[in-house]
Amino acid sequence: MKPSKRWGMSLAVLLAVSLSLPAAWGQLRTRSGALTGILKDSIQHPKKLEELVFQLTNEARGKNGLPALEPDEALSEAARKYSDELLRGNFFSHKDLEGKGPQERMDEEQPARQGYAYRVGENIAAYSKLDYSDNQIMARMIMDGWMTSPGHRQNILNPRYTHLGLGVSVQGDQMRVTQEFARRIALQ
Repeated sequence: MKPSKRWGMSLAVLLAVSLSLPAAWGQLRTRSGALTGILKDSIQHPKKLEELVFQLTNEARGKNGLPALEPDEALSEAARKYSDELLRGNFFSHKDLEGKGPQERMDEEQPARQGYAYRVGENIAAYSKLDYSDNQIMARMIMDGWMTSPGHRQNILNPRYTHLGLGVSVQGDQMRVTQEFARRIALQ
């Protein structure tokens, strides 16, 4: 076989193989397979990681003589939405692209729910180019980062907060994490 024909055959085989594997494009490489199948453009919300960070938050509070925070789905939805916004907008701030802080966002999104309002605090974190497949390690890394930062630690150990929502968003090799802390205030 002539070299040009061999080259053409090799190219055809390579093209056929690459076309038969479109789902593999953009996947995260993981050891455990926990996040395999994630396409680069889609945002995933790893629930297990959210649960572990929530658990570690309450463990930190318990070690400091504070009551556990109650889970709050409205806060979790707001936290996931904000983590998504941080990824899509490619920014990192407690103020969104319109200049609204966590209290303003919460008041706007969830006005006077079922006879109560929230007073909120927020922790955010950003990670890139890590292996996100080990939820235990990632949860510990997130919490260690927050507990060694005075402002974040203050939110976690604030005795006035009673509820917590947590949102983790992963897209490609990027991760954003948001904690929304709240104290419910009864409306009269």
